[in-house]
Amino acid sequence: MIAALRRQLVVPVGQDVAFGAFTEEIGQWWPVGDGHSVFGAGAAVAWRDGRLVETAPDGREAAWGTVLHWDPPHRLRLTWHPGRAEADATEVEVTFFPLDGGPTLVTLEHRGWERYADPTAARDEYSRGWPTVLNQFAARTGAGATVGDDEVWFVLSHTVGPALSEGQSPFAHPDFPAHLAFLKQLGAEGVLVAAGALDGNGDGMTVVRLPDPSGAAELVRRAQDEDQSVARGLFQVRARPWRVALTG
Repeated sequence: MIAALRRQLVVPVGQDVAFGAFTEEIGQWWPVGDGHSVFGAGAAVAWRDGRLVETAPDGREAAWGTVLHWDPPHRLRLTWHPGRAEADATEVEVTFFPLDGGPTLVTLEHRGWERYADPTAARDEYSRGWPTVLNQFAARTGAGATVGDDEVWFVLSHTVGPALSEGQSPFAHPDFPAHLAFLKQLGAEGVLVAAGALDGNGDGMTVVRLPDPSGAAELVRRAQDEDQSVARGLFQVRARPWRVALTG
């Protein structure tokens, strides 16, 4: 089974607003041009009767997916088949988690790649497409605005990714030094608390403490894009907020 594709971002609005922007306002930010739609520039995207539908300027329609779970403002899950038959649908899930200080951690997971004739190629294509789409969503929410002034903690959970061959040790992989370089950079910036492996299979954890929530969005982006071991698929990362109750 090919691992789900995960992409995360932090937006400087509350959970309710973030969920509403992703759903009710999707037609105002989705980049229908440049291969991110069926009909291209000029098309419109909207929710209709439990489905996400694209409408071309000449009135043609293409259903992208059907809602499987709708739990505002926490979670949305739907089938996903733009330009494909519904029987070949994959699945997309988006969750919205409120962070201390006001912003929201948005996590998108895309799974079910076995439905494609070439699952690896399909996953690779979406790994390039989803960041573009979510950047547009972030712009819609005003990403980059400063929120809050209390320190925030994150746990970066790392698991092995699709680039690791079966039986291969992640610690011997040529991209592993890039992971260490990223961790050392966090240390040099004074935000790294601790990092290390959880077992001998490659799972690991990194604890980061930020002085205020304004750095959360950049940390989540960097953990996915600047850690080249993640960007190249050696590891997958999930950023999780940690509400620390006690320190020694």
